[in-house]
Amino acid sequence: MQVFSPLSDQLFVPSSDFEREVLAFCELWKSGQTSFLFHTSGSTGAPKPIWVSREAMIASAVSTGNWLQLKPNDVVLASLPVQYIAGAMLLVRAMVLDLKVCLVSPSVNPLEGLAPISIQLASFVPNQWYAILESGIDLSVFFAGSKGILLGGAAISDALKSRSWTLPFPIFETYGMTETVSHIAYRSLKDPYFKTLGSVEIGVDERACLKIKGFMTDNSWVQTNDIVSIEDDSTFEIKGRFDRVINSAGRKIHPEELEKFISANENQPASFFIEAIPDEVYGQQVTLFYSGDWSLARQSAMQDILRAQFESWQLPKQYIQLSSFQFTSSGKIDRLKSVALYLKSK
Repeated sequence: MQVFSPLSDQLFVPSSDFEREVLAFCELWKSGQTSFLFHTSGSTGAPKPIWVSREAMIASAVSTGNWLQLKPNDVVLASLPVQYIAGAMLLVRAMVLDLKVCLVSPSVNPLEGLAPISIQLASFVPNQWYAILESGIDLSVFFAGSKGILLGGAAISDALKSRSWTLPFPIFETYGMTETVSHIAYRSLKDPYFKTLGSVEIGVDERACLKIKGFMTDNSWVQTNDIVSIEDDSTFEIKGRFDRVINSAGRKIHPEELEKFISANENQPASFFIEAIPDEVYGQQVTLFYSGDWSLARQSAMQDILRAQFESWQLPKQYIQLSSFQFTSSGKIDRLKSVALYLKSK
C-alpha cells in the first residue's frame, strides 16, 4: 500500500509494475498531455482503441466531485488497472480535485491485508465486491466516512445487491464506458433507474438504444447499444443490449432479463450465461451455458421457475456445460468466444 498526493513533486519509489504504471500516468498528466489512449473492455467484441481528451477527463472528474461532494485531502482507493478508463479516472479525480491516493495493486480482494484507513471514494468491479463481502472484513475501518463506494464494469446480480442493501455505507451502481470517460449515471442498489450526472443529455435512436452527450463526451453524441426506457430528461432504465438480442422464429428475446431472474433464484450467479446458437428451424436457439455442477434436477427446477415468469418461447432450450469460460482482457466473460469454441468443438 502507498498513500500519496499525486500532485506532489516527490511521490514514492515504485516496487511493482502497477506502481510504475501509476507514476508514469501521473507524470504524463502533470506534463499537460492533451489526450490519452485507452481501450474498451471488450465485453461484446475485441477491445477498441479510443483517444480521450484531457478536457473530457477533467469534466468527468469535476462532475463526480460535485456529485459526491469530494473535498481536498479526501482519500480515494486506487486498485484498478490504469490502462483502462476506470482505473485512470481514479487518478485523474485525485489530481483534479486534490485528493490523496491509497494505492493498492489490483486483486480480487483489494482490502485483504490492508491496514485500516479512512477511504472516501472507492471503485470496484462486482467480483471484487463479492470477494470483499465473502472475506468478512470489518468494512467500517475503511468506509465509516465514505462518500461513495462505486460498483461498475459488469452486471451486479440481485443476490449481491441484497447482501449490500443493509450496509451503512453509500453504495452505488454506476453506468458508463470508455467513450463516456467512465460513469455518467448512477443508481442506488434498490433503484431500477439510473440518474445522470450534471448536465449530461440523453436520448434514444430508432432502436430505442441510449445515446449520451455532455462535457465528458466533448459535447458530441455517443451512441450505445443499450436498449433503454427513458423516464425523463435525466432518468433511464436499461432493458438489455441490442447486440445481444436473440431472434428466434422472429421473436426477440433479451438474455439479460433471463440472466437477472436466474441470478436472483440461484446460489451461483456467476456460473452461467445465456446466448444463442444457430438453429435450422428457428434461426437462433436460446441456450444456457454453465460451468461447474448444474445437475439435471437443478436444470428441471430452474425451467419450472422460469416457466412461471416467462413465455415458453423465451426459455432456454438447452443447458450446455463448458469446461471453462473464455474471458476478455478485463476479466469479463467473453460470451461470443466461449460459444464459438463450443461450436467449433462439435
